[in-house]
Amino acid sequence: MPLFSIEHSRFTYFADFVIYCACVAVLAAFLGIAAPHALRWELVAWALGGLAYWTLIEYGVHRFVLHQVPPFRAMHELHHLHPRAYIGTPTFVTLTLFVVLAFLPAWWLTNLWIASALTLGVLLGYITYSVTHHAAHHWRSSSKWMKRRKQLHGLHHQFGHSRHFGVTTSLWDHVFRSS
Repeated sequence: MPLFSIEHSRFTYFADFVIYCACVAVLAAFLGIAAPHALRWELVAWALGGLAYWTLIEYGVHRFVLHQVPPFRAMHELHHLHPRAYIGTPTFVTLTLFVVLAFLPAWWLTNLWIASALTLGVLLGYITYSVTHHAAHHWRSSSKWMKRRKQLHGLHHQFGHSRHFGVTTSLWDHVFRSS
């Protein structure tokens, strides 16, 4: 497989989950062990903010980058044509983007503790998105929430790809009137 291929083997597809869970564990351990105790609740708030921020990133990237910007549009179209295939952005690309577009700017604007907590939240959001998206295409579920996510994502795939861009939440679809 070419280095920049979005079509993955089963191993590389699932390795993404393992790598990101490891990143979250390392960041959480770093913050839990090394961060000043007086900042703990503030850092929890920053992590929750990063998680919330992820939902906007997810919506924006899906709607505006993956559906409108060449060559990403053509690459993402493969997912729409083959929704059960192991398709995803290579881990080294997403990891680089998280470091360059989330961690480093947050560190530059604030400090190491806040940047780490914010990035932890964003990565938790990404894992939630990855699992939810995979489940929408591959799992059966009795969960009401998951059934709704599957239904809305199915509508996104079915009707011209112009609606329902949120995978983990419909909040931004409602805010930007794309539901």
